[in-house]
Amino acid sequence: MKNNYLYLLVLLPAFILGQQDTKIAFYQQNLQLYNPAATGLEDQTTLSSNIRSQWQGIDGAPSVQTFNLSVPGGEKRLGYGAVILVDQTFVERQTRLFATFSYRLPVGNGNSLYLGIQGGGNHINLDFDGLNLAHDDDSELSNLSRFYSNVGVGAYYKTERFYFSLSAPMLFGHKNEKKKDAIIPTPADDSHLYFSAGLRLPAFAEDWKYVASTLTRWVPNAPTSLVFNVGMAYQKSELLLAYHQDSSLGASLLLDTGGTISIGYAYQFPTPSLLSKLQSGNHEFILRIRFNNKKTEAIEPEATEEIDDLAMN
Repeated sequence: MKNNYLYLLVLLPAFILGQQDTKIAFYQQNLQLYNPAATGLEDQTTLSSNIRSQWQGIDGAPSVQTFNLSVPGGEKRLGYGAVILVDQTFVERQTRLFATFSYRLPVGNGNSLYLGIQGGGNHINLDFDGLNLAHDDDSELSNLSRFYSNVGVGAYYKTERFYFSLSAPMLFGHKNEKKKDAIIPTPADDSHLYFSAGLRLPAFAEDWKYVASTLTRWVPNAPTSLVFNVGMAYQKSELLLAYHQDSSLGASLLLDTGGTISIGYAYQFPTPSLLSKLQSGNHEFILRIRFNNKKTEAIEPEATEEIDDLAMN
C-alpha cells in the first residue's frame, strides 16, 4: 500500500503538468462527451456507459466512468441528451454534468450538419481523509468541494461515408476561482478544442468496411494530443488498432449486431516513457443500449417535392 502511494507521489508532478481532459478508447461511440452537436445522431434513443481503469496495480490510480443519453430530434430536428463523466485520481474526484442539445440542418444528398450547445459544469472534490499524514492539522490539505459552471459548443458534419467534428466542450477555465479555492490550475483548466474525423469505405465483401478515425485535442498550455484508430468493420461491429501519441498502443473490439445491446472492450499498453514505465496497461469496457422507439427521421424538403411531383403525375 505504501509503495503504491509512493508511486503516485512520484508520478503526481508530471501528471499535474500534463493533465488534460479525459480520453477514452471508444470515443467514436461517445463523441457526445466531447461535442454536444453529436447528440441525437442515431434514429433511436441510446444510453451508453464506459468504465476505464488505468495504471493497474496502483491504489488511487486514475479511473473513469462515463454515461451519456442521446435522444434524436426527428421531424423537429432538435436532439437532446445528457452526459456524466466521473474521473477519480488519487485524492481528486471530478464529476462533469452537462445537458446537451443539437439542431440538424439538412445540406442535400442525405448529408447533415449538426450544431450543438451544452450547459452544466464540473464538480471537484478533494478528499485527504484516506491519507496517513504526519500532521493531520495541515490547513493546506483540507478537504474541498466546489462546482464550476460551464458551457460548450460544437459542430458535426455527417455523410454516408465520413464525418467531421469540431468542438469546445468547456469554454470557461475558472482559473481565478480555483486559485481562490487553493486548487492548483493545470492545462485541464484551459479551454480545450477537439477535432475528430472518421470514414467507412467499402471493403472486399458486402457488409465489410475499412474504418479509420482520429481525435485531436488542442490546449493552449499543453502538447497537442492525437489518437488514431484503423481497422475493419462488419456491419456495425468493429475491430480496431489504436495509437495514442506518445502514450500507448492498443486494440478494441465492439460487438454490435444492431439490436438492443452492444458491448465492447479495449486494452492499451504504454509506449516507452517516464510515466509508462510504472503502468501495466489500461482496460476499458463499453455498454450501449438502444431503445426501440419509433424511428423519427424527418422527410427533407427535397424529398417532399419529389413525392409531390409523383403524386401529380
